[in-house]
Amino acid sequence: MDYNRIAKEVIAAIGGKDNIENAAHCVTRLCLVLKDDTKYSKEELESIEGAKGVFFNSGQLQIIFGPGTVEKVFAAFQECAGIKEASLQDVKQSGTKKQNKLQQAFKVFSDIFVPIIPAFVGAAMILGLRALLTTHFGFLGGSMAENWMWAQDLARFFEVIATTFAYLPVLVMYSAVKRFGGSPVLGLVVGFVMVTPQLLDRGVYLAGEFDKLDVWHFFSFQIPQVGYQGGVFPAILTAWFLAQTEKFIKKKSPQTLSFILVPTVTIIVSAAALFLVFGPIGNMIGDGLGWVIDVLYNRAGIFGAFVFAAMLQPLTVTGTQHAIQGIEAQLVATTGFNYIQPLWSVSIIAQGGAAIGMYLLAKKNSKRREVALSSFIPTLVGISEPAIFAVNMRDSMVPFFSAAFSAGIGGAFMKLFDVKANGFALTVLPGLTISNPPTIIFYVIGNLISFILPIVILFVWNNSRGVKGAEVGRGKVLTNQ
Repeated sequence: MDYNRIAKEVIAAIGGKDNIENAAHCVTRLCLVLKDDTKYSKEELESIEGAKGVFFNSGQLQIIFGPGTVEKVFAAFQECAGIKEASLQDVKQSGTKKQNKLQQAFKVFSDIFVPIIPAFVGAAMILGLRALLTTHFGFLGGSMAENWMWAQDLARFFEVIATTFAYLPVLVMYSAVKRFGGSPVLGLVVGFVMVTPQLLDRGVYLAGEFDKLDVWHFFSFQIPQVGYQGGVFPAILTAWFLAQTEKFIKKKSPQTLSFILVPTVTIIVSAAALFLVFGPIGNMIGDGLGWVIDVLYNRAGIFGAFVFAAMLQPLTVTGTQHAIQGIEAQLVATTGFNYIQPLWSVSIIAQGGAAIGMYLLAKKNSKRREVALSSFIPTLVGISEPAIFAVNMRDSMVPFFSAAFSAGIGGAFMKLFDVKANGFALTVLPGLTISNPPTIIFYVIGNLISFILPIVILFVWNNSRGVKGAEVGRGKVLTNQ
């Protein structure tokens, strides 16, 4: 494989060297931010040797070359284009500037939650292990914790160390303040204010135990002394305000007093803003989104779960899915479980199933097969974009919508058997590690349903009406479906 020739062909197909704003690569893809997005030719890029798929997402042109190959292509690309390597974060930031304001706003959730996901994953797996120890098994006549002292103590130990969700606002404040350009340590301070035991737990307050409620009397304001345990949206809004306040005070403070004034005034003003403004507003936002999801999943039953699961990947295409991460984190913090994670899982693996369907409908040893298979593999670990953009939406919308419908069926199945997770951010195969143990078998079955169903749909549709891009079944590649 001539990597220099491939690099030159890529440069020519994207409008030349002068059209490159930023470039980097991940494990499988060459990621480019172009100055003018109208100058690249998808057809030319797809015809280049080694290119397994091309799609445009989040302001980035992404060309799939696969592991191992992409590093060599990128090295040749750098040399031919005369550019320095940027980090993936730099490319993402450049791409974000090309998104509309709504997409940029939703992208903030991803920027905040991605850095702290390891804490959620670790805590969720520990809670999963605890659940195994406390789950009743018929052959034991109870749970392991009920039968053996070591299991009981280990379960208690796991419960103590899985504190991530108890201090959720602290983690969110830290990451969000950092994202907004403030001092993360000040975010930690205000985050601990939100969960301090000196304040009444918001859950107790909402339960109607108002007799326990004290208030602060600030001038003409009466502020309830209520904490914000599980308060994702109050934390994000307050973090933004804290970062802006800190920057303002730094500019206005005398240099000799800045070391004292900046942290002191920032903490006081931000904490006051939390209780007066951003806490109540954040709760309204969180409660509103929670109400929508509650209506879809709980009140509308399996039909609502069908709609919810079917809509997740269309949201991914628009880039507006990130806000759901905040709801998932809040669900785990307040209830101990996350019923959205199984819906995410079936929505992703369904796109993988559609990609496999197109793989089976492509000619043997064809490039379409190679692209479909390489795009399917990431769905096993929860990444659906390659399957969506390189296969399922490449020639027609039939594969994409067959997957969305299949995800809805899988979502209804998950609701029917009350499948839940102990955390979030892990789906499909990794999701097994955080699935609630008593329902793990139904988690597996639901994912298998959502994987197999789009394959069946595509074969039936191809035999009756034809699927554009399919090369077997009806004997030709269709161009009008």
